[in-house]
Amino acid sequence: MKKALLLLSILFLLIQAACVNDKYIPEVVNNQCDTTYYSRVIKPIITTNCATSGCHDGHSTLYNFNNYSEVKIEVEEVEDGESEFLHRIKLPLNHPGHMPVGDVLSPSDIQLIENWINNGYEGC
Repeated sequence: MKKALLLLSILFLLIQAACVNDKYIPEVVNNQCDTTYYSRVIKPIITTNCATSGCHDGHSTLYNFNNYSEVKIEVEEVEDGESEFLHRIKLPLNHPGHMPVGDVLSPSDIQLIENWINNGYEGC
C-alpha cells in the first residue's frame, strides 16, 4: 500500500512539474466558429499592433480592425499566393507596404497569426 501511494505521489509530481511552463494556445479547428481562439489569441495582437489610433481603429478610412468582419476581409485578400494581411506583416520594416507602420511583430505573434490564417481564420 505504501509503495502504491509513493508511486502515485511521484507520478502526480511529475505530471504537475511537466505542465508548469506550458503556454496554453488553443487549437484552431476548421469548420467551426471558434470565437475563443480569435478573441483570446489573435484579437489582442491586432488590437495592440494594428487597431491603434490613426491606423485600423475605426476612426480613419482604413479597415477597422476592431471589427472581425473587416479583419477577415483583409485576411481573405491574396497577394503573391499569401494572405495580404500576413504578407504585409512579414515584409521588411523598411518596405513601404510593411505593417504595422514603424514596428515589427514578434516572430511568435506572426506564427500565431499565420497558423490562425492557415487553419481557416475562424472568429465571429
